[in-house]
Amino acid sequence: MDNIVIKGIEDSLGENVGRYCGNFCTDQKISFHAFEPIISSSRDVPSKHFNQRNKVNVHQLEPDFVFNIPVLRALLSETSNIFVELQKSVANPEIKTNFQKFSLTYRSSIRACLENLQQLVENQDENKLDSDLHEKYQNFMTILYSIECIWHLCEKLFLNKANEGMILQNLLEWVRFHFPMSERNALELMQIGQEVDADENYWPVIKDLVIKGQMEVARTLLKMHLSSDTPCFQEAERILSTMPIYSVYGGLSLQKFRTQLKYWAVSAESKVQTGLLAAEPELEEIVRLVIGDRQAWKDLCKTSTCWYEYFPGYLLYTEPTCKNFELPQHVNAWLTQWLSSQNMGRTAHLKHLDRVILSVMENNLHQVLHDIQNIGDNKWVVTHLTDLLFHSGQLQLGEGSVENLNAFRDSLIFDFGTALMARKSFWNFGLNYLEYCSDGPAARELLLLRIPFKTDKEASKLISAARRINSPQCEQQICRVMTKLSINNERYGDALHWAIRSNDQVYIRSVVDVFLHHYTETGEMLSPDNLASIGSRMLVCPRLMFLVKYYDFHQFYRERAFSQAGEVLINLLDSNITPPYFWSSLLADTIPLLEFKEPIIPSKETLTILHHLENDLMPLIEKKKQALKRKEAGDAQMEDPIIANTLHGRSEDLVQLLRLSCARNLSRALIIENTLGP
Repeated sequence: MDNIVIKGIEDSLGENVGRYCGNFCTDQKISFHAFEPIISSSRDVPSKHFNQRNKVNVHQLEPDFVFNIPVLRALLSETSNIFVELQKSVANPEIKTNFQKFSLTYRSSIRACLENLQQLVENQDENKLDSDLHEKYQNFMTILYSIECIWHLCEKLFLNKANEGMILQNLLEWVRFHFPMSERNALELMQIGQEVDADENYWPVIKDLVIKGQMEVARTLLKMHLSSDTPCFQEAERILSTMPIYSVYGGLSLQKFRTQLKYWAVSAESKVQTGLLAAEPELEEIVRLVIGDRQAWKDLCKTSTCWYEYFPGYLLYTEPTCKNFELPQHVNAWLTQWLSSQNMGRTAHLKHLDRVILSVMENNLHQVLHDIQNIGDNKWVVTHLTDLLFHSGQLQLGEGSVENLNAFRDSLIFDFGTALMARKSFWNFGLNYLEYCSDGPAARELLLLRIPFKTDKEASKLISAARRINSPQCEQQICRVMTKLSINNERYGDALHWAIRSNDQVYIRSVVDVFLHHYTETGEMLSPDNLASIGSRMLVCPRLMFLVKYYDFHQFYRERAFSQAGEVLINLLDSNITPPYFWSSLLADTIPLLEFKEPIIPSKETLTILHHLENDLMPLIEKKKQALKRKEAGDAQMEDPIIANTLHGRSEDLVQLLRLSCARNLSRALIIENTLGP
């Protein structure tokens, strides 16, 4: 849907009604729902919808996102890079920015996209495009051509300052570029050679060349006419060859040039009036156009396809020294004449592109920027063109201050950037735009967190972007989300990895608890490969350090390095980082080490085990007994999960076995330690 349709709804519904039946979700999306208006004349009766659970549909309308098409996505990618380069160039005081070069680069990208679209349309049968897709490509070609035409004219009038305010040559170059058929037809005629004047396009091509200021090519074709040696053609050649041409660097003052031009025009007109060219009506018409005959130009208007096609040529032969500030006056005079010839009384009959070009030539940038927002390109052109004109100092919107112009530019870039950030495949482009507007840096962090992601690859891209914008908060939040996703998908190794990257103590503890609880229930360690590769990262959280050290204990035990295993286990007992629910498992692991005939655990460490048994495990067992009594008495108080998970009903067996093992190991250790050597 076109932007202009959405924005027109507010006017048709009215502000108050619109408030009840819908709202703008963003500047590009509006939602509607059913609404029954109640006004002052409505009868006060019970509503038929009262106390009924009827479903109400909420409709959301938004314009199509044109850059989803691969060809246009390439355009967005290229112009995004150009935009960034322009901002860097402007910010560097050591570089004098060539704004015309940047404008040309923008237009080159547009032309390349146009050519790609044209190729897709031409290969319709080969690519088996359906009719809807073919029509869509045609519409995009029309849109891009309009964009390039408007941009090119703005470049010629506002960015090209080589001719010191003389705009005629710029206008002629612009119209030749967008109406190139005369040059192509002239080349075909020249290839014919003899009897070229017999071709039906001979005179129309010459006339078109003259109108577009290509006098040398037109004279060359005239010399190829079979009657070029006749007095009529010779006189026309003298008139055309002696026409004064103004040049800024010619050393001739404006006043003197105008005097020469007036003298030449009067002389040529007198020759036409005397009938020297009457033998060749087509040739006489060309000379009348060159000398600026009003009636000849009025008759010519009827053959033009749009109002601006012949306007630069009209200026060339009537006001060749026209300056930029004089252009609006001449444009309106010409437009009045053109509308009269077309039997059109108002400019409202003009096409959208024609109206925008009129506003450009009237130097009405405010209207230009207003109109190009409705082109249907998701505000791509208005954003980039406004930014370019702003940096070049050519953005003039009435009496607005520099602060207002800057705010206007920022708002367009912000809206365009946020629109891209709302698209899953385009958020990286949106970051580039938001970086260069006042509210963008803060918005980037908020919008980056709204981008949906599910895979590690997508999360890694977002983290790279968060680092690029120097936002550790975003990086941490992304890691938190990936931790939750990994836990839900039972990828516990990945969950631990993302939790460590988040550097969030709460998340790390939660994931480590999953590992430890799984071990207490199954006796197996989750993701041993991941635990082995943690290394110094275990220092970020005490609970993680406990898990890694406990894993090391198991590795030593599996490798039959019992002394190292016992040392690690005793250190864990004394570390004060053991989770309460894990005391039973940790103390149970000491029993095999205590049962060795050759004591591995010395007497002092054995007493340490007994100390933790009495001071850490026994209180938990007592609490569990009390909880069971309350449960039997009918007390529905919620039980502490730590107490509930303690030994799963095998506490008495563990305590007896552990005390017995400690007693045996203590006796053996004391005997060995107190035995004197020989």
